[in-house]
Amino acid sequence: MPDILTQKTVEAAKYEGRTRFVRDANVKGLILAINKTSKTWKVQADLWRDRRLIKTVRHTLGSTDDLSLRRAREQAQEVLRQIRAGVDPNEPEREAEPTPGVGSMTVGELWDAYETWMREQGRAEVTIDGFRRHLDKYLDDWRDDPISDLRKSMCRERHERLTKNHGKYPANQVMRSLRAAYNFAIKLDDDDVLRANPVGGVHFHPERQREAIILPEDLPDWWRRSGDLPNPLRTAMHRLGLLSGLRPGTLVGIEREWIDLDGRAITIPRMKSGRSFALPLSEPMVGLVEEALRIGDALYHDPPWLFPTRTNDGREVIATRVWKEKTMRGETGHILRHTYRTMAERLGVPQSRARALLDHKQPGIEAHYVHSSALRDELLADQERMSAYILETAKAR
Repeated sequence: MPDILTQKTVEAAKYEGRTRFVRDANVKGLILAINKTSKTWKVQADLWRDRRLIKTVRHTLGSTDDLSLRRAREQAQEVLRQIRAGVDPNEPEREAEPTPGVGSMTVGELWDAYETWMREQGRAEVTIDGFRRHLDKYLDDWRDDPISDLRKSMCRERHERLTKNHGKYPANQVMRSLRAAYNFAIKLDDDDVLRANPVGGVHFHPERQREAIILPEDLPDWWRRSGDLPNPLRTAMHRLGLLSGLRPGTLVGIEREWIDLDGRAITIPRMKSGRSFALPLSEPMVGLVEEALRIGDALYHDPPWLFPTRTNDGREVIATRVWKEKTMRGETGHILRHTYRTMAERLGVPQSRARALLDHKQPGIEAHYVHSSALRDELLADQERMSAYILETAKAR
């Protein structure tokens, strides 16, 4: 979601462990890129000619040391006018060349275009980051290849190589990203140059159903082994994951400023759905949050995250990005969300409220009439019942 930038917020913006892109709400397409050593102004927009998407253009304006917010906005508007006129500001001398079709896009240009489309559709940044990582890490040698040159045999061979070097799941995920991006290109291809999606030639590996859960009779052992982890902060993280049903990507990224213990809630500004979500906190959940805060304060100096860790070189404190445990394979992460939903069903929590506790979209007519914000007390009571039921089943009391 774009931010309302001011000169003061630009100057105060800090690097937080990885490159961040802050989009200006005033000038659509202006981006503040914050990395480890600098802050720079960039412009990103789709370049169209003859009603065809040529590519997504990224153009660097300069450093925040050289350009104020006002000057950056002025220059961005000029660059955006060029792009709207069909001129690539990075290669202005090529504007008179014949307009290429979508089929001449490279894999890298397709990735840029599809990433822009996903962002316009409100997809979560964690989803977009994962999509970008598939290109950067696994398909980088295809970046400059025209997508029209891709063949089924190429995709099949790449899938086999990824399987051998990285495993079945990453291989499947990378090919799914390529398949989605290529389908996007086919929809834009006025000249019908593109053939059937080449990923159709890939034999995907069967995967374990994501609906797997931790069975009630296994919860006592799970609770004991989570307590045996050498890092007590990760113990608190996994147990909060079980009691909350949060998606693992959301759980590990919880920021301290989102937490309101007096109000018994963690308000997450943007979920996978694009909505904000106020997670009700039962008393046991409050205890886990307080424990995580104490441990975080003891191990790190005033960390902004609930579950902080250090980078591999030990120089920076960042939010943890890992929810898997070597000693608990397949028993942490998304499986806890499915376990929570199953326990809610066993307990008899009404489906509409169970969906609200998980920030699931309400189906049908309920989507118009069920408002979670008006059910705060009911949802908090349900959360208390859920925690008590899970802890009783896990023999944690």
